[in-house]
Amino acid sequence: MKITTKDIAKLAGVSRGTVDRALNNRGDIAPEVKAKILEIANRHGYVKNHLASSLAKNQKKNIAILLPNPKEDIFWEASLIGIQNLEDFVGNYGLKLKYTFFSLFNSTSFSKAIEKVIEDKPDAILTAPIYYKESIRNYKLANQNNIPIVCINSEILQIDTLTYIGQNSYDCGIIAAKLFDISLADNQAILSLTIGHKADNAVHIKKKLEGLQDYLNANRPSTSVYECCIEELDNPALIAQTVASFKDIEQEIGGIFFTNSRAYHFNKFSSLFNSYESAIKIGFDLIPPNIELLKDKKLHYLLNQNPQKQGHLGLMALFNHFIYQKQILPKRYLPVDIVVAENYSQYLNEEVYSLELQF
Repeated sequence: MKITTKDIAKLAGVSRGTVDRALNNRGDIAPEVKAKILEIANRHGYVKNHLASSLAKNQKKNIAILLPNPKEDIFWEASLIGIQNLEDFVGNYGLKLKYTFFSLFNSTSFSKAIEKVIEDKPDAILTAPIYYKESIRNYKLANQNNIPIVCINSEILQIDTLTYIGQNSYDCGIIAAKLFDISLADNQAILSLTIGHKADNAVHIKKKLEGLQDYLNANRPSTSVYECCIEELDNPALIAQTVASFKDIEQEIGGIFFTNSRAYHFNKFSSLFNSYESAIKIGFDLIPPNIELLKDKKLHYLLNQNPQKQGHLGLMALFNHFIYQKQILPKRYLPVDIVVAENYSQYLNEEVYSLELQF
C-alpha cells in the first residue's frame, strides 16, 4: 500500500500543509522538520503525484468563505476549524481563502455580506444558507456570475449549487421522533423549542420539524407537538411571557426537542420550565456546552451533525473541483451520530478527518 502525505504527516507529527511545503520545497519550514519529513518520505517510498503538482502551478483561485460569526455560536467555530485545518494545504495549490462573517441573528447582515462577496467576484463561495429567502435571491446572482457555490448545514434545492454537504435535516427529525417514540408514554406530548432563530426562514429547522411530525403522524398519531421559539435571548420578560403561554399544556409535555445546536442556552431560562424537568430532551451537536448538559443528564440525546467535517469536506469539494477537475456529487449527506452520556468521549477522540485524496 503506497504511503500518502497524510501518513507522512502522522509519522512526522506535523500538519498536512507542512508536509506539502517540505515535499514541494516552498514556504517557510524549519530545516530539521523538512529533513525529517523527506527522510520519512524516502524511507517509505513516497511517490509524488506530478499531475496534481502540474495542475496546481496554473491554479490561482480565490475562495470566499461566508459563514455565521463563530463568536455568536460555537457550532460555527467547529465548522470554521474544519476549514482552517486545510487552509495551508489548499493554499499550496493556489487556493486562497477570504473569510467573511455575518450575524447569525440578523438577516440584513447576511444579505449585505453575500452581496459584497459577489461584488468581489470570487472563483467560488463556500457558505451556509441560514436565511432561506435571502439565500435564494443572492445565490441566483452568484449563478448568473458563474460562481460555483458549496453549501454546508442547510440545503437549498431551488438553486444550482456545486454541492451540498451536511445532514439530511428531514431524517434528523425522524431520528428524534423514533427516540421519543421509545421514551415517552402514550399520553405525553413534545415541545419543539427553537432558540435564537425563527424556524420559518430556516430550511434546515423546518425540515427537522417535518420529519418529526411525519413520523409521529404515521406511528404515534395521538402525540401532539407544540412549537415554541425563543428568539431574543437577552429579553427575560419576553422569554417568561413565551413560556407562560404554554402553561395550559405543561402537564402534557414528556419530551423537549431542541431544533438546533443551542440547547445549552436553555440553562439561562430553565427555571421557567421547572415542570418539564423530567422530560426527555433531545438536542443537536457535540459542542462543549452541550456535552456538559449531556454529562449532567440535563440532555438525554445529542444528534451530532458533524460541523467540523462539514467545513472540511466543503473545502475539499472545491479543491477536487479546481485542482483535479473532478465531477462533484451534487449532495453528500453525512451520518448523524446519536450521542449519549455513555459514548460521547468516543466521538471526541475520533481521528481527524482524512483529506480523502491519495497522492
